[in-house]
Amino acid sequence: MAKKSANPPAKVKTTFTVTKTDSPGALKKPLVHEATVGNRRRWAAWQDWLSVALGAYLALSPLWIPNASFALFTTLGILAIAVAVWAGSTASSTLAEFVQMLLGAIIILSGLFRGYGEGRTATLTAWMVGAGLIVLAAVAAYRNRSGRSTTNPHEYQRT
Repeated sequence: MAKKSANPPAKVKTTFTVTKTDSPGALKKPLVHEATVGNRRRWAAWQDWLSVALGAYLALSPLWIPNASFALFTTLGILAIAVAVWAGSTASSTLAEFVQMLLGAIIILSGLFRGYGEGRTATLTAWMVGAGLIVLAAVAAYRNRSGRSTTNPHEYQRT
């Protein structure tokens, strides 16, 4: 015969706290920590800082690269800086990362279709900066919405 266990399993009670606020859209004590909702600190990702640096390099590169289109490189560099600032200031914008990838592809294609002639350095600069923007945006988009890496268990925030 089977013996009856002395300590039966305990039932877990789940309770939810509901708090009323003055305004209908505001929560004073959210049930879920803000890091799991999708808010991370702004300018916490190194990818955003490096993207700003790549945009500044592209905008200033006609000063030392021969046969580089001043108007095109400066315009694309300023756009890259603007998108990187947007991505860094929104803290977890998937749209900003997608726009940065698209801009990186446009920069790469500008090196192919613009035809810099004998300016191989200008073409390589466009390709490298465009590829760098795409890779940085992909790495930033890989990170989950809370700003933590999905593969590093030691990077979790504590409440």
